[in-house]
Amino acid sequence: MAGDAPPPPAQGPDLSFLVAAGIALVAAAVLVRNLLPAKRDLAETLRREENLRKEIEDLAKERARLEMQEEALRNDPGYQQRVLRRQTGMTMPGEWIVR
Repeated sequence: MAGDAPPPPAQGPDLSFLVAAGIALVAAAVLVRNLLPAKRDLAETLRREENLRKEIEDLAKERARLEMQEEALRNDPGYQQRVLRRQTGMTMPGEWIVR
């Protein structure tokens, strides 16, 4: 038939699309390769931060305890005496140490 148009020529995939898709795949691979270790590093950093916060809290409690002990050593003769007796094994005249 003379009025029929010829079929369009078969076309392959668009070259610019393939190049863009290839670039996108390479970019995705680079991102994944770089982000996964960063995520692990972040998790490790957060774990260390939590451990340091707990250590700081523990040290603050220890400091408060030591400050109370220092205050008692400075101002409480009974406490001073108990500490000296325990550390040196000293007794008052007429006392016996029983172990």
